[in-house]
Amino acid sequence: MKYFIKVLNVTTLFSVLSLLSFSQSKDSKDSLISFKISELKAVWSLDNDVSREEKKYESFASVPKLYKISASESVSDAEYVKRVNEAKINLLKKDIGLEGVGNYLQNFNPGFNTDDNLLYHFRYQVGLDWNILSDGFIENRYKQRILKNENTIVSLTPQTKKNDGEDYIAVSHKIIYSFNIHKIKILEKRQQIIDDKISVANELYLLKHLSRINLLEIMQQQVDVGSMNKIYKSYNDELKMKMNVDSLPKNILPVFDVDFSKFLSVDSAAVHANGNDSILKLQIENLKLAHKPLSDIKLNAQVRFNYYDLVNSIYSRNYMSAGVGVAVPIPLRIKANKNLVTAQTKLLEFDQKEGSKARQTDLLNSFYEFRYKLKQYSNFYEKRKKYEELVRIERVKEKFGDLEFNPLTALNLLDEMLTVDIEMLDIQQQMYLQLLDIHSKAPSADIEKIIMPYKIDTLSIATEKINRSMYIWSDAQKKYESSYIAEYLRLNKISTAILSLKKDQSNKTEAEVLINKLNSKGIKVELLIGSNKLLTSSKPTAYFDSVTNGLDLKAITAIHLDVEPHTMSDWDANKENYLKQYVELLKTAKNYCTQKGLQLSVSIPVFYPEETLKDIYAQADKVYIMAYEHNDADYIVRKVKEEFAIDANKTTIALRAKDFNNRNECEKLISELNQLLNTSNFAMHDLETFVKLDELSVNQNQK
Repeated sequence: MKYFIKVLNVTTLFSVLSLLSFSQSKDSKDSLISFKISELKAVWSLDNDVSREEKKYESFASVPKLYKISASESVSDAEYVKRVNEAKINLLKKDIGLEGVGNYLQNFNPGFNTDDNLLYHFRYQVGLDWNILSDGFIENRYKQRILKNENTIVSLTPQTKKNDGEDYIAVSHKIIYSFNIHKIKILEKRQQIIDDKISVANELYLLKHLSRINLLEIMQQQVDVGSMNKIYKSYNDELKMKMNVDSLPKNILPVFDVDFSKFLSVDSAAVHANGNDSILKLQIENLKLAHKPLSDIKLNAQVRFNYYDLVNSIYSRNYMSAGVGVAVPIPLRIKANKNLVTAQTKLLEFDQKEGSKARQTDLLNSFYEFRYKLKQYSNFYEKRKKYEELVRIERVKEKFGDLEFNPLTALNLLDEMLTVDIEMLDIQQQMYLQLLDIHSKAPSADIEKIIMPYKIDTLSIATEKINRSMYIWSDAQKKYESSYIAEYLRLNKISTAILSLKKDQSNKTEAEVLINKLNSKGIKVELLIGSNKLLTSSKPTAYFDSVTNGLDLKAITAIHLDVEPHTMSDWDANKENYLKQYVELLKTAKNYCTQKGLQLSVSIPVFYPEETLKDIYAQADKVYIMAYEHNDADYIVRKVKEEFAIDANKTTIALRAKDFNNRNECEKLISELNQLLNTSNFAMHDLETFVKLDELSVNQNQK
């Protein structure tokens, strides 16, 4: 029994000692964990203010300077061409087709007893030949004119020094280096924070207080920072030896936008000022000069001194001679040359037209890429604001001792925010490089005049969500290429195109091509039908069929009826009758659209009576209110209150380009109406006049 008690006491003692040891170990572990967490808090306290640091930006004037090349430049390829042509011209000026000639002939064993004294031991001739036409004086004059024309063409063709080849690379190096500097600074800050937390995180992992996933995430951050830092530093270290980095901007380069309407107009104006038509005329003139009929005819004059050592005479014989030689090809090829010039002229005209279209499309694509980058930058800007708020919340938690505060989570949020900063710099760098690409395609445009400050804080989210439509008349479809119209609508965020199609379908081909192009860009199409004769027509559906005949109605969303009874000469006297006819027409049109699987849209003025408006809204799926002649927001709000009261969702405000002095006025009115009416549905009347309004805005800005 005593033995058992002793054993029990020993067992109890070991249990107590074990429990005490475990308790001490647990307390020590908790203390160690608390200590490590306090270390992370210290790192957080030291670094969290980085989220509130204000970024320093260069002035807007620094942007154009970045694209300029120093004056110690080599001449451009165009200047070399002109120099070569000038040398050729000088050579041809001295070549008047005159050449000295001479020949010597020795006869061996000449015959005797001849009476004509023509046999001789030897003879020689010296003299001058003058080629007057082919390969001579006249043709050389033609060649001079051709070379002078080529120099003029080179001068008229947009050229800049230092804009492509090595110089393009030089500017891109400056851009990349300038942004890499600030990326490296952020990476160094990220590296410092990661270094401060990774050792602590590793110990917390060993203490079973941090998951392996969380530790691996931190290790991944370290790998990413290290690899990016190496890329940026090695690039900049290499460039330091090749360029004057002290001349580059020290602060972050500003964000900018490109006014493409201004850019296109400036470039187009430069092209026309330099003379696209003049270039074509000079090229055609060169063709005619190269195929002059006289160039096929050889005409030469010659003068000779002749000396003969006669066989049967002790005397020699010498005399002067002169002559003219003519060689004419048979047939003369006048008509063939003319046909060749005509064919080549057509080819030049075609190439110029196609080249202009390809150039414009290329520019539009480049501008679209720039705008896409700008959109990405705006998205990341909003993302950064979100992380700023999350970091601020963690800062508040830590300040008030909130138990939910986790310094590791807070530091990871801070790292993600710095990662967004690098992404923003990278996108901004791509925007600068995209502008370089745009400028290389249109070097005549002055960067200083085509860029504008971009204040992202003032970006209206509501404005971005505006649903825009645009009227496109049949004349505009003939005037502009379908690719140009599609790109213009896309860049102006037009979601619906209202296309006019003539009853005789004379513009059907252009319309079909345009409809397919717009559909491929995600732009909806409404087919506009406008004829006041429909008011009194007994068979309006026949008219609808004549317009839609042969069209793929699946590519069209709606019939847009643009019938205007208020424009009739006797409107004031017969207003009620016309309005009744109009409503009946809408009923017929609605039935027709329902059968064809289409919607019905209508355009109406702002002054129709309320009872008629109710009937119109009952039939139409969309109602476009033509708020023309006034660009005052309060006035328009007063005039459309009945329409919005009936059905705001169906209502679209149509604005006319002719009512504005520039595009900014139009956009300002849209923004005001967007707020006052709480609507996002607007229509622009019409494509051609808005293109002209854009050009007018450019001219005003230039002044």
